[in-house]
Amino acid sequence: MKTIVIILILVVVLGGCSAKKVYKSEFDFANKMAQAGLWKEAHYRWKNILAEGKESAAIYNNIAVALEHMGRFEEAEESYKKALALSPNNSTIQGNYDKFKTLLKKKKNEKKK
Repeated sequence: MKTIVIILILVVVLGGCSAKKVYKSEFDFANKMAQAGLWKEAHYRWKNILAEGKESAAIYNNIAVALEHMGRFEEAEESYKKALALSPNNSTIQGNYDKFKTLLKKKKNEKKK
């Protein structure tokens, strides 16, 4: 219920905003959803930003993190690679990807046992 109220408020607020403000509001809202552990909602919002043509390394990184939390590891890896292709020297994205690869390795080792 709380999420629905937040979404309705966001829709009303975004109705009168410029495109740039809409992008920032959508990005900020997605980040808040991620911080609350609402990974599906955050993923949905970040995918919407991509659909609007706002491609960036940060968006792909965030999508990768969301996919990782949702257990969609193959898709997460693709998104990390896209993020790094757009920003190859970004230490935050590289760090996230390195942690992700360590997690995958650990999961594969657990399956072998």
